[in-house]
Amino acid sequence: MRTRVRAVAPDPAARGQHRGHVLSDPRPSVGGMTRTWVLVASRDHARRGLEGGFVMANHGKRAPVARMSVADRILIYSPTTTFPKGEPLKAITMVGEVTGDEPEPSPVIEGGFRRAATLREIEPIPLADVRDHLPTSKIRFGFFELPAEDAAAIWSLLPS
Repeated sequence: MRTRVRAVAPDPAARGQHRGHVLSDPRPSVGGMTRTWVLVASRDHARRGLEGGFVMANHGKRAPVARMSVADRILIYSPTTTFPKGEPLKAITMVGEVTGDEPEPSPVIEGGFRRAATLREIEPIPLADVRDHLPTSKIRFGFFELPAEDAAAIWSLLPS
């Protein structure tokens, strides 16, 4: 006998939970300090966020963008110029700040989420220039928090 699975609209009171796991990080910006998040996206995908005023992480997963807080800083690392087979770029291409209070559904990816943000494109900062402060072992995860000391070092390289 087959069991039918019925889709249920999410309960707003259970926001941030899925399959028994809490998805949003309950810590606001630590100690009143903003956090810095690294998102990995091809430059063309990052430009879509720039034009639309949002960021997405890990192909629209909710958990990463739910961890962010308003005023947290964003660095976008672009391994390539376009997805999926663009020219290698390996550079930080955009910077920004989270502006949205909560993740919102993405009109681009069904079931995906995004977060409102202000972004600006910068002259690419090559990985070679930030390698000591950008943990390359974490790039493959597509989204991670950067320690404050490393974030400060990278932000000091940015043009005003």
